[in-house]
Amino acid sequence: MRLINAISAIPVTYDVSQAFIVVLVAVLTLYMGFRLIRRCNLWTILAFVLQLCILTVGVLTVIQKVLSIPLYEIGLILFGVLIPLIFLIYDYVDMKKRIKKANSDVPLVEKLEKQSNKGWRYEEYIDKPDEWKQEIKAGAITATLELADKHLKANLTQQITAVHQLIDTEAYDQALDVYTILSGLLSENPLINYNTAWLHQKNERFEEAIKYYKKALALVGEESGARGRKKGRSEDDTENLRPMAHYGYAMCLYALKKYEMAISQFTRVLKEIPALKEAEVNIARCYMAIGDLGEAKNHIKAALQVKEDNKLRFLLAKLCYEQKEEMECKYQLETIVAQDNEFTEAYILLGQIYRKSKDWQNAQMAYKKLTQLMPQEADYYYRLGVAQREDGKTEEALSNFRFATELMPEHSRAFYSMASIYDAEGKTEKAIECLNKSLEGNEKLEMTYNLLAEIYVTNDRVNEAITVYERSIVEHPESYLLHYNLGVSLMMMKRYEEAVRIFKRASKLTNDDPALYYNWASALIGIKNYAEAARLYKEGLKYKSDDDEILFGLARVSALQGDVDATLSFLRQAFEINPDLRLRAKASHDFSAFRTLPEFMELTKLPMREERKHA
Repeated sequence: MRLINAISAIPVTYDVSQAFIVVLVAVLTLYMGFRLIRRCNLWTILAFVLQLCILTVGVLTVIQKVLSIPLYEIGLILFGVLIPLIFLIYDYVDMKKRIKKANSDVPLVEKLEKQSNKGWRYEEYIDKPDEWKQEIKAGAITATLELADKHLKANLTQQITAVHQLIDTEAYDQALDVYTILSGLLSENPLINYNTAWLHQKNERFEEAIKYYKKALALVGEESGARGRKKGRSEDDTENLRPMAHYGYAMCLYALKKYEMAISQFTRVLKEIPALKEAEVNIARCYMAIGDLGEAKNHIKAALQVKEDNKLRFLLAKLCYEQKEEMECKYQLETIVAQDNEFTEAYILLGQIYRKSKDWQNAQMAYKKLTQLMPQEADYYYRLGVAQREDGKTEEALSNFRFATELMPEHSRAFYSMASIYDAEGKTEKAIECLNKSLEGNEKLEMTYNLLAEIYVTNDRVNEAITVYERSIVEHPESYLLHYNLGVSLMMMKRYEEAVRIFKRASKLTNDDPALYYNWASALIGIKNYAEAARLYKEGLKYKSDDDEILFGLARVSALQGDVDATLSFLRQAFEINPDLRLRAKASHDFSAFRTLPEFMELTKLPMREERKHA
């Protein structure tokens, strides 16, 4: 009934269609306002201002009919609806493209990337301690002047007021000159001595500052200023003079890198004012500077109990990470992001912890958030892809690796990861293409060279594999694996002398791998250096005495040297470990001179069919 009464109350001449358009313009104005907040640029500002003007005129026209209706409706539709619709359509198309590329959630209006301002390290953090109080103001000092000579008192008051004007303009060197004179005239005034010390500190004359801080402390005495008043902070600097002097004294000691002594002074401040966050934090800095991270953490926790501070909590998380307390670090980081979901550095460190603990689902969460916070940072798409692949989401991972390379065409690791997926799927040419792009990128990764060469070997392109390995050891001269694989590849092409040279270089990098000695000795057999081959096989046995391949190799070289007893002995040991080597021995040309020997025939005799059935 009320609805019918409301409708009947609308005047006959009222233009309902125009009112609807004005409502639509209002909705689009809200969208443009939201867009302005999220992506503030010149075009958005101009469009939003125009939208507000159109909306204002539209509301007035509907209510008071200030414009002729047909003329205004054309402008209303043209400027109030069509222009913001262009922005809306553009944002929607851009969103769909990014979802397709990144395969992750993307907002309709994406916020412009903001570089993190939280990316500091604790080494930098300890460089500058937190200040607490500044100088004592002129009014407090003049109130303590007890001079019988009114003219002198007025003159000193004028001088003190003038010097504080210099302090206000940060002319600390000129102010210090005046205060040095004042401290000579009024040497028994602790407030003037304090300010003189403070100005010395501001001018980085720390030794002189300490002298004046000590004098101020001597004048106020050792009795607690907290006696007779409620413990805690006081806005009256004259009541806080003792803790202020201890604090300034500590700051000077800190600047002089006398950290243990600074801790002592900051601790005295805490006795006067127990809940002083700045003192707790500076004590933590001192402990960090001397390498006592455990004590540093305790004082940071105490400071956090006084007042929550996400930057300080992040510092605590980093200290926990340094000490490998990863559960505690994770707790602190998760507390931070619960309070501030745009704390970039916290998500970065969280991602590292999740990766280290193989918590791939949470790692995906962290890196998805980082792609939203820093959408132009290719490395976070790469890390997201790694987590997705480990979680079995291969297609999504591939999409993010691809998007990382679009943002950063020289991202070697992303290209390598794409290649490994293509190789696993049997897409050899695509894998090779990605690996070559990886080697053209910002890192010439050892694993890229190795995978590319392995693909070539698998596809009978051994010469190309050798070329890749030769390039790789120039880039990674300390890589044992690359040297070893090059040696094996050279042996496959019967380039034994080159293989021997490479295996010798590999032995200088790692000398405890039995496989190295086996292949090195095999290469020496290829150039008929049997004595050296035998020596290397025996060297290999020191690291693995039951290696059937090395024992078989010793049998081969003994046979080639004509040593029957040694040949049969080594074969017997090898067959005990691996009976299948009998068939290789029968087929090997190295034992051709032994095939008619009864002992060899007996030793290499294969089991009868019935025996093999029950073997």
